[in-house]
Amino acid sequence: MQEIVPGIFVESAYPPYNLGLIVTDHGPIVIDIPPRPSYAWAWQQQVEEVAGKPRYAVLTDAALERQIAASLWDVRLIAGEAMLRALIAYDERAWREMLQLYITQHPEEADELLRTKPHPPTLALDKHLLLHYRTPPLELESVAGGAPGSLWVTIPEHNLFFAGDTIVVDEPPLLERTPDSKGWLNTLSNLARRTTVRHIVPGRGKPSIQNNDIESQREFMRVMRRTARTLAGNNNFRLTQCAQDLGQTFYNAQGQTAVRRIRAGLEHLVEEIHQMKATPGEEGANSE
Repeated sequence: MQEIVPGIFVESAYPPYNLGLIVTDHGPIVIDIPPRPSYAWAWQQQVEEVAGKPRYAVLTDAALERQIAASLWDVRLIAGEAMLRALIAYDERAWREMLQLYITQHPEEADELLRTKPHPPTLALDKHLLLHYRTPPLELESVAGGAPGSLWVTIPEHNLFFAGDTIVVDEPPLLERTPDSKGWLNTLSNLARRTTVRHIVPGRGKPSIQNNDIESQREFMRVMRRTARTLAGNNNFRLTQCAQDLGQTFYNAQGQTAVRRIRAGLEHLVEEIHQMKATPGEEGANSE
């Protein structure tokens, strides 16, 4: 576990996320939980050894893996409103069907996963939440990002924030999950103008980056959106080749792993464009 500033830690040993620990006078606050049970419980043990029983765990979006992660700890949760809506909508059958999608990746932990139940957040936000009585004070902000319910956790005292999968370093961002790719790109553009930010903890990759380190992700997303607009015309048959080319240009070290994610992202963006064109008055909103 790496201490970025006094009392604020990042742990990258339990994939797929960079996990956070904020030590406050009222108990520790955890940023994200791994969706794999063995990792989740190891992370919980580590947190308790360092700082005691968590007061809250914050989930930085409502992607399926984080919905599973929410079920693995008996702790009060803070998340976006989209997470609350998703988790209260499950019946037993739908929850088990969702779990099966993840169990195929980790069949050795199927028994533990199938014992879980949806765990809705205690606090859900759709704009801002300020935990002002803590040391340090924390601000939670809902943003357009890589998945529904994306949010940031900011510690103004240290000009530091946890970005979740809104910012991903050294691997392609998960564009196949975003509900609004233009909104996500605008989020990054707004962040680029926050010149006081000193530390950013991305959702994946390096545990801490600087503000100017997000430029490569912004450029990649701009190129992905331009490529998708071309493919959405009459060149959809070139999707595989475009994914290969973009993988070599931006994430060559990751090989076919990056290419597969890029292809999935392009497919999603092409579908997003088709949906926007089918909605009167909305086509221009997606034209960056």
